[in-house]
Order: sequence, then structure tokens, then C-alpha cells
Amino acid sequence: MSVSTVSLVLSGKGRISTATGERVNAAIEELGFVRNRQASALRGGQSGVIGLIVRDLSAPFYAELTAGLTEALEAQGRMVFLLHGGKDGEQLAQRFSLLLNQGVDGVVIAGAAGSSDDLRRIAEEKAIPVIFASRASYLDDVDTVRPDNMQAAQLLTEHLIRNGHQRIAWLGGQSSSLTRAERVGGLLCDSTKIWPAVSQRLGAGVHFQPEASRGSYHGAFTS
Repeated sequence: MSVSTVSLVLSGKGRISTATGERVNAAIEELGFVRNRQASALRGGQSGVIGLIVRDLSAPFYAELTAGLTEALEAQGRMVFLLHGGKDGEQLAQRFSLLLNQGVDGVVIAGAAGSSDDLRRIAEEKAIPVIFASRASYLDDVDTVRPDNMQAAQLLTEHLIRNGHQRIAWLGGQSSSLTRAERVGGLLCDSTKIWPAVSQRLGAGVHFQPEASRGSYHGAFTS
């Protein structure tokens, strides 16, 4: 088989029959060939690598997000370059610049709390697509993929009310968090329909880590 045929199979471009693709992949496996992504990037302009900045890998939500994104990208022949951090604007910009220096094709920012004008400027200069996941974007004109926090909280509240619960406590998120505001809005949307005088004092703002918020839990459930 020709070099051009192998190149087309590796790049996923062109019309290659299934049988030819299988023969190429079998030969690659037999020979132990390892693709040099840096060389491919120099020739084709793309590295096949997507950068991912995750604020907190210890949180189950972000662990699942990372696993799902990795699986989806691998199915497309791409790989993930993972960095942990982004708790403030300076750290987020540093992580972002590091990924660009590694030649990534795009960046996904998951849960980063910081914002940075430098990030916008660098992304525009390098023509690198950026997507915010889980949290709202702090930059204008940046694509965002996030859950409908208000609807989720509303559905949960409806479930609790249907099962006869009347004293519903809300624990989670700092008072400045947009995510918290949306979830509390969903909670109060349904609870006030049934109990117009519902007390909002049960909505306690706490740290998202259980160890740091144990005192708030105890206070809410014993009040």
C-alpha cells in the first residue's frame, strides 16, 4: 500500500474503503507504529489534541465530565491534554497559555471561576476556539455548555413536595455563585406556590467541599 493511503487512514480524510482501512490498521499494530502528533501538526496544521482545564478534579461532577469528554474525543481520534486549576483569573490565563504552547487545537474550560482579559486576547490572536463547560462564561461571545440549574432544582423540589416533604433546606454554593442563584430560584419557584410564606433562611450558603461545610449542614437540619 502507498504512503498516501496510510496517511489518509491516519488523518481520517479522503474516501478509503473499510477493507483498506482495516489492512492499514492491522499493519500499524503489527509494526508497532506510533503516530508522531507533533510532526502531523506541522504538516496538517492540527495536532489532534484538545486542552482541558478542570477547576477541581476531586469533585465527582468534574471527574465524570472529564471521563465523558475524553471518551468522546478518543472516538474521533483525538486526545485530551488535561490541566488542573483555574481558581482565579491569573491561574486560568497561565494554564491557558501553557496549553497553547503545546499546540492544542482548542480548549475546554470546566468550572473555572476566574476570568481574564488576557485569555480573550490570546485566543483571538491564535484563532483557538474556547468552550466553557458547566459554568457560565465570563467572556462575551464564548460558547458555553452548561446544565439548566433552575429546571434541575425545580424538578427536585417537585419530587420532594409530591412525597410529602414540607421543610426543605438548601445547602451549597457561595452567595456570589450564579449556579447557586439559579438553583435556589428553582427551589423557591415551586415551594412558594404551596407555601407563600416559605422561609428563605433555610437556604444556607456553604463551601462545596463537605469537610468545610459540616457546620452549616448541622445548623440547617437542627434549626
